[in-house]
Amino acid sequence: MIASFRAENLKTRKRWANWILVGILLAWILLLTYLVLFLVVTLSPRSIQGPVPATLLKRRLFPENFVPTVLGASATIGAAIMLIFGALSTASEFGWLTVQTILIQKPTRAAVLGGKFVTLGVATLLVTAVMFAAAALASYAAVTLDGSSSAWPTWEVMLKAFGALLLELAVWTAFGAFLGIAFRSAAAAIGGGLTYLFVGEALLGGFLRNTAVVKEILKFLPGINGGAINAAFPSTIRDSSATTQLVSAGRGVLTLLVYLVVFTGVSLLIFQRRDVGGS
Repeated sequence: MIASFRAENLKTRKRWANWILVGILLAWILLLTYLVLFLVVTLSPRSIQGPVPATLLKRRLFPENFVPTVLGASATIGAAIMLIFGALSTASEFGWLTVQTILIQKPTRAAVLGGKFVTLGVATLLVTAVMFAAAALASYAAVTLDGSSSAWPTWEVMLKAFGALLLELAVWTAFGAFLGIAFRSAAAAIGGGLTYLFVGEALLGGFLRNTAVVKEILKFLPGINGGAINAAFPSTIRDSSATTQLVSAGRGVLTLLVYLVVFTGVSLLIFQRRDVGGS
Protein backbone atom coordinates (compact mmCIF):
# COMPACT_ATOMS: atom_id res chain seq x y z
CA MET A 1 0.00 0.00 0.00
CA ILE A 2 3.00 2.29 0.47
CA ALA A 3 3.67 2.32 -3.26
CA SER A 4 0.00 3.12 -3.92
CA PHE A 5 0.15 5.93 -1.38
CA ARG A 6 3.21 7.42 -3.06
CA ALA A 7 1.55 7.24 -6.46
CA GLU A 8 -1.67 8.80 -5.17
CA ASN A 9 0.26 11.50 -3.37
CA LEU A 10 2.03 12.41 -6.62
CA LYS A 11 -1.23 12.49 -8.58
CA THR A 12 -2.94 14.58 -5.92
CA ARG A 13 -0.15 17.16 -5.95
CA LYS A 14 -0.02 17.28 -9.75
CA ARG A 15 -3.78 17.60 -10.29
CA TRP A 16 -4.44 21.30 -10.87
CA ALA A 17 -8.12 20.93 -10.00
CA ASN A 18 -7.16 20.20 -6.39
CA TRP A 19 -5.17 23.41 -6.08
CA ILE A 20 -8.01 25.37 -7.66
CA LEU A 21 -10.44 23.91 -5.12
CA VAL A 22 -8.16 24.90 -2.24
CA GLY A 23 -7.82 28.38 -3.75
CA ILE A 24 -11.60 28.74 -3.95
CA LEU A 25 -11.92 27.66 -0.33
CA LEU A 26 -9.32 30.17 0.86
CA ALA A 27 -10.85 32.95 -1.24
CA TRP A 28 -14.26 32.22 0.28
CA ILE A 29 -12.91 32.43 3.82
CA LEU A 30 -10.59 35.43 3.40
CA LEU A 31 -12.59 37.50 0.93
CA LEU A 32 -16.28 36.67 1.31
CA THR A 33 -16.40 35.64 4.94
CA TYR A 34 -14.05 38.27 6.37
CA LEU A 35 -13.07 41.09 3.99
CA VAL A 36 -16.48 41.78 2.46
CA LEU A 37 -18.30 41.79 5.79
CA PHE A 38 -15.61 43.93 7.39
CA LEU A 39 -15.80 46.52 4.60
CA VAL A 40 -19.60 46.53 4.53
CA VAL A 41 -19.91 46.98 8.27
CA THR A 42 -17.12 49.57 8.43
CA LEU A 43 -17.99 51.69 5.40
CA SER A 44 -21.80 51.50 5.34
CA PRO A 45 -23.49 54.79 6.29
CA ARG A 46 -25.38 54.71 9.55
CA SER A 47 -28.61 55.42 7.68
CA ILE A 48 -28.57 51.99 6.00
CA GLN A 49 -27.23 49.95 8.87
CA GLY A 50 -29.56 47.47 10.54
CA PRO A 51 -30.77 47.36 14.12
CA VAL A 52 -27.63 45.54 15.27
CA PRO A 53 -24.78 48.01 15.91
CA ALA A 54 -21.83 47.78 13.53
CA THR A 55 -19.44 47.41 16.44
CA LEU A 56 -21.30 44.29 17.51
CA LEU A 57 -21.46 42.83 14.01
CA LYS A 58 -17.73 43.27 13.56
CA ARG A 59 -17.08 41.12 16.59
CA ARG A 60 -18.14 38.13 14.48
CA LEU A 61 -14.84 38.60 12.66
CA PHE A 62 -12.64 38.97 15.74
CA PRO A 63 -10.51 36.20 17.31
CA GLU A 64 -13.12 35.45 19.97
CA ASN A 65 -15.42 34.17 17.21
CA PHE A 66 -13.04 32.69 14.65
CA VAL A 67 -13.85 29.13 15.74
CA PRO A 68 -17.61 29.27 15.00
CA THR A 69 -16.83 31.23 11.83
CA VAL A 70 -14.52 28.61 10.37
CA LEU A 71 -16.81 25.78 11.48
CA GLY A 72 -19.68 27.54 9.75
CA ALA A 73 -17.66 27.53 6.54
CA SER A 74 -17.11 23.78 6.89
CA ALA A 75 -20.85 23.17 6.71
CA THR A 76 -21.24 24.97 3.38
CA ILE A 77 -18.33 25.71 1.08
CA GLY A 78 -15.98 23.37 2.96
CA ALA A 79 -18.34 20.41 2.57
CA ALA A 80 -18.85 21.13 -1.14
CA ILE A 81 -15.14 21.54 -1.88
CA MET A 82 -14.11 18.36 -0.08
CA LEU A 83 -16.94 16.39 -1.67
CA ILE A 84 -15.65 17.44 -5.11
CA PHE A 85 -12.09 16.71 -3.98
CA GLY A 86 -12.99 13.14 -3.02
CA ALA A 87 -15.09 12.52 -6.13
CA LEU A 88 -12.32 13.66 -8.47
CA SER A 89 -9.82 11.40 -6.74
CA THR A 90 -11.77 8.22 -7.43
CA ALA A 91 -14.02 8.95 -10.43
CA SER A 92 -11.22 10.37 -12.58
CA GLU A 93 -9.56 6.93 -12.65
CA PHE A 94 -12.63 5.55 -14.42
CA GLY A 95 -13.07 8.57 -16.68
CA TRP A 96 -9.48 8.37 -17.96
CA LEU A 97 -9.50 4.53 -17.95
CA THR A 98 -6.38 4.50 -15.78
CA VAL A 99 -7.85 2.14 -13.20
CA GLN A 100 -7.22 -0.88 -15.44
CA THR A 101 -3.62 0.20 -15.98
CA ILE A 102 -3.08 0.56 -12.23
CA LEU A 103 -4.50 -2.86 -11.42
CA ILE A 104 -2.44 -4.76 -13.98
CA GLN A 105 0.69 -3.53 -12.21
CA LYS A 106 -0.14 -6.22 -9.61
CA PRO A 107 -1.21 -4.21 -6.52
CA THR A 108 -4.32 -5.58 -4.87
CA ARG A 109 -7.50 -3.58 -5.12
CA ALA A 110 -7.47 -3.08 -1.36
CA ALA A 111 -3.94 -1.66 -1.55
CA VAL A 112 -4.88 0.69 -4.39
CA LEU A 113 -7.93 2.03 -2.61
CA GLY A 114 -6.13 2.07 0.74
CA GLY A 115 -3.38 4.26 -0.70
CA LYS A 116 -6.01 6.55 -2.17
CA PHE A 117 -7.89 6.93 1.10
CA VAL A 118 -4.71 7.52 3.10
CA THR A 119 -3.78 10.26 0.62
CA LEU A 120 -7.23 11.77 0.94
CA GLY A 121 -6.89 11.66 4.72
CA VAL A 122 -3.57 13.49 4.64
CA ALA A 123 -4.94 16.04 2.18
CA THR A 124 -8.00 16.61 4.38
CA LEU A 125 -5.76 17.17 7.39
CA LEU A 126 -3.73 19.77 5.47
CA VAL A 127 -6.86 21.53 4.19
CA THR A 128 -8.22 21.63 7.74
CA ALA A 129 -5.00 23.22 8.98
CA VAL A 130 -5.05 25.75 6.14
CA MET A 131 -8.66 26.70 6.83
CA PHE A 132 -7.97 27.08 10.53
CA ALA A 133 -4.85 29.16 9.96
CA ALA A 134 -6.54 31.35 7.35
CA ALA A 135 -9.48 32.12 9.65
CA ALA A 136 -7.16 32.86 12.58
CA LEU A 137 -5.01 35.17 10.45
CA ALA A 138 -8.04 36.98 9.05
CA SER A 139 -9.47 37.40 12.57
CA TYR A 140 -6.19 38.88 13.80
CA ALA A 141 -6.09 41.27 10.82
CA ALA A 142 -9.70 42.35 11.43
CA VAL A 143 -9.22 43.19 15.09
CA THR A 144 -5.90 44.91 14.37
CA LEU A 145 -7.33 47.10 11.60
CA ASP A 146 -10.29 47.99 13.78
CA GLY A 147 -8.04 48.93 16.67
CA SER A 148 -10.10 46.86 19.08
CA SER A 149 -9.22 44.06 21.47
CA SER A 150 -10.47 40.49 21.50
CA ALA A 151 -9.49 37.39 23.43
CA TRP A 152 -8.56 34.19 21.63
CA PRO A 153 -10.32 30.93 22.53
CA THR A 154 -8.45 28.64 24.87
CA TRP A 155 -6.13 26.00 23.41
CA GLU A 156 -8.51 23.31 24.55
CA VAL A 157 -11.38 24.88 22.61
CA MET A 158 -9.24 25.36 19.52
CA LEU A 159 -8.02 21.75 19.59
CA LYS A 160 -11.56 20.43 19.93
CA ALA A 161 -12.72 22.71 17.13
CA PHE A 162 -9.85 21.55 14.92
CA GLY A 163 -10.85 17.94 15.52
CA ALA A 164 -14.49 18.74 14.76
CA LEU A 165 -13.52 20.50 11.52
CA LEU A 166 -11.27 17.61 10.50
CA LEU A 167 -14.00 15.04 11.16
CA GLU A 168 -16.63 16.94 9.19
CA LEU A 169 -14.38 17.53 6.19
CA ALA A 170 -13.22 13.89 6.26
CA VAL A 171 -16.80 12.64 6.09
CA TRP A 172 -17.61 14.78 3.06
CA THR A 173 -14.36 13.73 1.38
CA ALA A 174 -15.18 10.06 1.96
CA PHE A 175 -18.72 10.66 0.69
CA GLY A 176 -17.36 12.17 -2.53
CA ALA A 177 -14.89 9.29 -2.96
CA PHE A 178 -17.71 6.78 -2.44
CA LEU A 179 -19.88 8.50 -5.05
CA GLY A 180 -16.97 8.52 -7.49
CA ILE A 181 -16.57 4.75 -7.14
CA ALA A 182 -20.31 4.06 -7.19
CA PHE A 183 -21.04 6.20 -10.29
CA ARG A 184 -17.64 5.87 -12.02
CA SER A 185 -18.23 9.35 -13.39
CA ALA A 186 -16.91 12.61 -11.98
CA ALA A 187 -19.86 14.60 -13.34
CA ALA A 188 -22.44 12.21 -11.86
CA ALA A 189 -20.64 11.96 -8.52
CA ILE A 190 -20.20 15.72 -8.13
CA GLY A 191 -23.67 16.53 -9.41
CA GLY A 192 -25.34 13.96 -7.20
CA GLY A 193 -23.31 14.93 -4.15
CA LEU A 194 -23.91 18.66 -4.48
CA THR A 195 -27.60 18.08 -5.18
CA TYR A 196 -27.88 16.11 -1.97
CA LEU A 197 -25.88 18.69 -0.02
CA PHE A 198 -27.60 21.86 -1.19
CA VAL A 199 -31.04 20.57 -2.18
CA GLY A 200 -31.71 17.40 -0.22
CA GLU A 201 -30.52 18.39 3.23
CA ALA A 202 -31.36 22.06 2.67
CA LEU A 203 -34.98 21.35 1.78
CA LEU A 204 -35.50 18.78 4.51
CA GLY A 205 -33.65 20.77 7.14
CA GLY A 206 -35.02 24.16 6.17
CA PHE A 207 -38.64 23.67 5.19
CA LEU A 208 -39.68 20.35 6.69
CA ARG A 209 -37.66 20.46 9.88
CA ASN A 210 -40.67 20.49 12.16
CA THR A 211 -42.49 17.64 10.43
CA ALA A 212 -42.54 14.66 12.78
CA VAL A 213 -41.40 12.00 10.29
CA VAL A 214 -38.84 14.24 8.60
CA LYS A 215 -37.41 15.30 11.95
CA GLU A 216 -36.57 11.69 12.77
CA ILE A 217 -34.88 11.26 9.38
CA LEU A 218 -32.86 14.45 9.84
CA LYS A 219 -31.32 13.10 13.03
CA PHE A 220 -29.35 10.60 10.94
CA LEU A 221 -28.11 12.91 8.16
CA PRO A 222 -24.44 13.97 8.16
CA GLY A 223 -25.11 17.67 7.66
CA ILE A 224 -27.50 17.87 10.59
CA ASN A 225 -25.08 16.03 12.85
CA GLY A 226 -22.24 18.27 11.71
CA GLY A 227 -24.37 21.28 12.55
CA ALA A 228 -24.93 19.89 16.04
CA ILE A 229 -21.17 19.64 16.54
CA ASN A 230 -20.68 23.21 15.32
CA ALA A 231 -23.37 24.43 17.71
CA ALA A 232 -21.17 23.29 20.59
CA PHE A 233 -18.88 26.22 19.72
CA PRO A 234 -21.30 29.17 19.91
CA SER A 235 -20.54 32.72 18.88
CA THR A 236 -20.26 35.41 21.55
CA ILE A 237 -22.95 37.30 19.64
CA ARG A 238 -26.44 36.00 20.25
CA ASP A 239 -28.30 34.98 17.10
CA SER A 240 -32.06 34.96 17.51
CA SER A 241 -32.47 33.17 14.16
CA ALA A 242 -30.38 30.16 15.20
CA THR A 243 -32.22 26.86 14.82
CA THR A 244 -32.62 24.33 17.59
CA GLN A 245 -30.33 21.33 17.14
CA LEU A 246 -32.04 17.97 16.75
CA VAL A 247 -29.19 15.93 18.26
CA SER A 248 -26.45 16.50 20.79
CA ALA A 249 -22.85 17.22 19.85
CA GLY A 250 -21.78 13.84 21.25
CA ARG A 251 -24.25 11.99 19.07
CA GLY A 252 -23.14 14.09 16.13
CA VAL A 253 -19.53 12.96 16.58
CA LEU A 254 -20.54 9.30 16.82
CA THR A 255 -22.80 9.56 13.78
CA LEU A 256 -20.11 11.14 11.63
CA LEU A 257 -17.58 8.52 12.71
CA VAL A 258 -20.04 5.83 11.63
CA TYR A 259 -20.52 7.58 8.28
CA LEU A 260 -16.76 7.76 7.80
CA VAL A 261 -16.38 4.02 8.40
CA VAL A 262 -19.40 3.13 6.24
CA PHE A 263 -18.35 5.27 3.26
CA THR A 264 -14.83 3.82 3.39
CA GLY A 265 -16.00 0.22 3.84
CA VAL A 266 -18.70 0.32 1.16
CA SER A 267 -16.28 1.97 -1.28
CA LEU A 268 -13.82 -0.88 -0.75
CA LEU A 269 -16.57 -3.48 -1.11
CA ILE A 270 -17.78 -2.03 -4.41
CA PHE A 271 -14.27 -1.56 -5.76
CA GLN A 272 -13.29 -5.15 -4.97
CA ARG A 273 -16.38 -6.88 -6.28
CA ARG A 274 -17.30 -4.95 -9.41
CA ASP A 275 -15.78 -5.22 -12.87
CA VAL A 276 -13.86 -1.95 -13.15
CA GLY A 277 -14.00 -2.09 -16.93
CA GLY A 278 -17.72 -2.80 -17.12
CA SER A 279 -20.49 -0.31 -17.64
